[in-house]
Amino acid sequence: MRRVAVHQWAALGLAALVACVALLPPPLVHRWQGQVFDMLMVAPAPGALAVHVVELPRYGPSGSPWSRDDLALLLAQVDSRKPRVIGLDIVLSQACETATGSALAQATRVRQAPLVLGFLLSDRPGAPPGPAIPLGLMHDAPLWVAEGAEGPCPAFSAQSVASTAVGGDTTGRVRGVPAAALVAGRPYPGFALAIAALASSASPPLLGKSASGSGGWLRLSDQTIALDAQGQFLIAPSDPAMRTARRHAALDLIADPGALPERSIVLIGSTLPEAGGLRPSRIGPLHPTVHLQADAVEQLLAGTLPQRPQPWGPRAEALTALLGGGFAVLLSVALPPLAATGMTLGLIGLIWGSAMLFAARGVLVDPSVPSATILFAASVALLGETVVARRRAGRLSQRMRQHLPDSVVARLDRGDSLIEPQMREITALFTDIEGFTALTQTLPTDHLVALLDTYMTGVTAIVRQHGGMVDKVVGDAVHAFFNAPDDLPGHVDHAIECAVDILLFSRRFCTQPEVAKTGFGRTRIGVETGLAQLGDVGRGGYVDYTAHGNAINLAARLQEANKALGTSILIGPAAAKGSIRTLRPGPTINLRSFGPVQVALLPED
Repeated sequence: MRRVAVHQWAALGLAALVACVALLPPPLVHRWQGQVFDMLMVAPAPGALAVHVVELPRYGPSGSPWSRDDLALLLAQVDSRKPRVIGLDIVLSQACETATGSALAQATRVRQAPLVLGFLLSDRPGAPPGPAIPLGLMHDAPLWVAEGAEGPCPAFSAQSVASTAVGGDTTGRVRGVPAAALVAGRPYPGFALAIAALASSASPPLLGKSASGSGGWLRLSDQTIALDAQGQFLIAPSDPAMRTARRHAALDLIADPGALPERSIVLIGSTLPEAGGLRPSRIGPLHPTVHLQADAVEQLLAGTLPQRPQPWGPRAEALTALLGGGFAVLLSVALPPLAATGMTLGLIGLIWGSAMLFAARGVLVDPSVPSATILFAASVALLGETVVARRRAGRLSQRMRQHLPDSVVARLDRGDSLIEPQMREITALFTDIEGFTALTQTLPTDHLVALLDTYMTGVTAIVRQHGGMVDKVVGDAVHAFFNAPDDLPGHVDHAIECAVDILLFSRRFCTQPEVAKTGFGRTRIGVETGLAQLGDVGRGGYVDYTAHGNAINLAARLQEANKALGTSILIGPAAAKGSIRTLRPGPTINLRSFGPVQVALLPED
């Protein structure tokens, strides 16, 4: 295992810092948790619906706008089904002077089922809004506080009035409902809590402050429910399919109340936009509050409310973040980057899978803090690895300017400081451009450089295509080897075919109009095979990988001999003897003998 580098220690320290910050109060670092919990929370589907919602229309049975007389008729029909509790998620506050003898007042007095009427909180001081179910309060229990309320008319009779207020978090979404409110110094239950308490015939609900001081708790029947700092308990908003299953149209029930199951809990409210009862939730921007209250009642009674465990939830997340971040750094030390990245992503996937498993049981733990910490630590560690790799690439590029073939670069990448000298058989290929010296005196420098660059790009590409190594580019000449530094079976034929392809390329190049008018000369090529001493020469400031031997000198002289003989390619005797001429499909390459040539006596160009 490699030793831990400075950047990896830094990644580990930053992971520890993020893990510690995760323990700070929610306003500082947990604003994103609402969105995370929205993804994890799924409203449980009960075996049988306990709560039904009756939606009020714009117009009553007579075609006139919906009135209190229509509501009285609806209430009587619903009450005939012997519901466990009826809740009106509307505020019956206007026209109190005419409410005493109204049909609705009569309907609220003669009903059989317990009735809960809603009220709205107000900042204007006033009297308490009416009777309420008993509610136990421990010291400093978190409550919504209001100076007054807009409550129902005193003429309407109910077991309890309750606060229908719901509020969004910092993003505006409704993710919970308040358990209770303190109005004019008197405690009142929230709408959902009042209905659940009456439906379960439980002892009075009890509220208190949590030991950590960051929230509170609600005790109902045999379950204890966590409250946040605002006194709200989390709910899992139902999806549209659930809302469709529980909803009833008011006009349908007036005509035939038999569609409503007996002994159910019934909430009556409006889903019309003008009624002002639409709030954003994780399901969508227009979630009816009466359905949010129905979700709260359903989950209170079933014991399926999502719970954010305190205080061990945030502590477990911070510990997971710290250990996971450290593990990600260790992976970057022990494994190659690709493998370390794969295992890091696998660890993050495992954390999210565990969080989804907990969420299915109603326990919410935040996988985003550990995942972000792990990803952050891994990114810092891998970023450091990238910086180190770039430095290595910079050192390697210095060698690549001297050793262009991939095989040599690969050796350097493995950490070889020098390629040790060795004796091996190679085929050398030398090229030269005829009349280039004269061309340099007639063409502008920039034009000459551009022309030569295009030519050399084509020639060196052909050498590499045939498995050769470009040893040097000297002026207009190319020196190349085959079978060095790595083995190349059939290297003689590779070199000969390379020479033919270079010749064909140079002829096409010279026929181009912009090249032809410059008088660009033909290419002369020499090829020979033999033993040569290869390896890195020089230490310190300059290192050159090259070859020495008679075959190298002879290939260079053969290239020069083309000028006197009028040929383009000359192949030495050893290369001619070593060619098997079977590499290329189709006709073989025919070699023509020139007999003995005293190349050493030929003048140099």
